[in-house]
Formats: sequence, structure tokens, C-alpha cells
Amino acid sequence: MKINWYQTLLTTSFFTSLSLATTASAAILVDSYSYGVSPTSSYPDSGGELTDGVADVPTWGHDTTIRSGDTPPFVGWLNTNGSIEFFFDQDYTFGSVTIWVADSDNAAGVGLPNTITVSDANSSFTKTTTVTNPAGSGYMLPVTIDNLNVTTDELHVSFTRNHQWTMLTEVTFASVPEPSSSCLLGIGLTTLTLHRRRKTLR
Repeated sequence: MKINWYQTLLTTSFFTSLSLATTASAAILVDSYSYGVSPTSSYPDSGGELTDGVADVPTWGHDTTIRSGDTPPFVGWLNTNGSIEFFFDQDYTFGSVTIWVADSDNAAGVGLPNTITVSDANSSFTKTTTVTNPAGSGYMLPVTIDNLNVTTDELHVSFTRNHQWTMLTEVTFASVPEPSSSCLLGIGLTTLTLHRRRKTLR
């Protein structure tokens, strides 16, 4: 009976450690990017706008200083669907992409897109996500498309508009989660303990 109790305890501990081991992911830096469909000249890319680390900023309807005609750090498309091509210095296995979009609920004609699509260079991989507008209105909404699991050195992000204007401030990429060293150590120690406990109880 003791053997079964110890085996159950250690096996549970082993699988708990295993589940925790797949939580570490790393940011993937963009080498460069270009536009398949360029933003409007009213809200152009001033140079690296989408990868400058500035994401959560005020939007129309939430700050009296932000009005139509102002030029905060947005890249904007007017009455059209935008697309962006991101290039990386080598092949990476991508786990997710997060796109920061203005959630203004149509204030000044600005709002979330209807869908966002991520694809590779030749469209052999494509994943489309419908954007859900949360209750109330916010500033910049981070829309994360995960479970990509695609290996490439180029990804395209495009959207179908839902309002007159679609405004982006930042796009970030993350790798597929990999086992962290501390969790791998925990798995190893659990396995070793299980082995020793079995020998002791025989």
C-alpha cells in the first residue's frame, strides 16, 4: 500500500513539473518590415513606428487632447484593409503575435478591425482571428493570436476593417514556449527521487 501511495504522489509531482515546464517563451525581434497596403498619409509610419516599444497610448474619445487631425504615434488606414510584411534575421518558430489596435468604439471613426490574419510569405500557413470588442471602450487593445507554431523568417499581418479608420501602434512576436531550465531541473529531481523511492520500498 505504501508503494502505491508514494508512486501516486511522485507521479503527480512529475506531471505537475512537466506542465510547468512549457511556460517560457521569448520575444522575437523584427529585423525590418514593409507595407503591402500602405497607411494613409495623414497617419503614416514615421520610421519603425510598429516596433518602437510604444503600445498603450490614449485614443480618440478617451483623452481631450486626441482629436481628428492630431498625429499621436499611430499608423492608420482610412477606408481600406491594411497589410504589413515583417522580416526576421533567420527562421524562428513563432508561437504568437500581438497587435495593438485603437479601441475607440467609432469615436472619430476609429475602431477595431473585424478580423486579423497572420500568414507566411507564400500563404502556406494562414490563421484568421475575429476580433471581439470588449464591453466598454479602452485605449489600445492588445489582440493576441496564439498557437501559431509556424517556422519562417517572414510573417504577414493583415486585417479587414470594421470602421472608417483602423489604427495600430505596435506589433510584437513571441516564440513557441520552451521548457525553462528550472522546470527541467525539477523534472530531473522528481524522476531521480521516484527511482530512489522505488528501490528503497522494494
